[in-house]
Amino acid sequence: MIDQSSQRGVGMLEVLIALLVLAVGVLGFAGLQMTALSKSDEANYRAAAVLIVQDAIERFELNPSKRESYLTSNWGAGSAGGTPPADCITSACDADAVASWDIAQLAWQAANLLPAGRVMASNCEFNNQLICVIVSWDEQDPAACMDNSGLLVDEGSRCFVMEIAR
Repeated sequence: MIDQSSQRGVGMLEVLIALLVLAVGVLGFAGLQMTALSKSDEANYRAAAVLIVQDAIERFELNPSKRESYLTSNWGAGSAGGTPPADCITSACDADAVASWDIAQLAWQAANLLPAGRVMASNCEFNNQLICVIVSWDEQDPAACMDNSGLLVDEGSRCFVMEIAR
């Protein structure tokens, strides 16, 4: 039989151990939340990149006579903020002007939908039969997303590449 006098209350050591276990659990949960938020932002950036690439492909298909001008243009970085370029909305444009306007629109979208976002289109370095549309963010250069051996997209990559058959 257990002596009742030795079981009067909870010892200080037991309380401290319970608090330690609780603190470890709370810290683990907080770390899990931070990881989830980070991955959620990354998923949103990739979804925005997919939409920009789809827009670019549709613009290429709507102006097929100037497809090469999309591939040989200097895309540069768009400016964040402000209003998008509106040259071909208020006035009639020929095919060359539409291609320039498309490039300006896509660069503006990338800069405004992604942090330090950039977009470009070129012949795929690893296969000349394909066109690659590349969207990058977080200061990553779109040209650094591929080389002659293929796509350089790893877990830490901040780019999305879509290949298009000619």
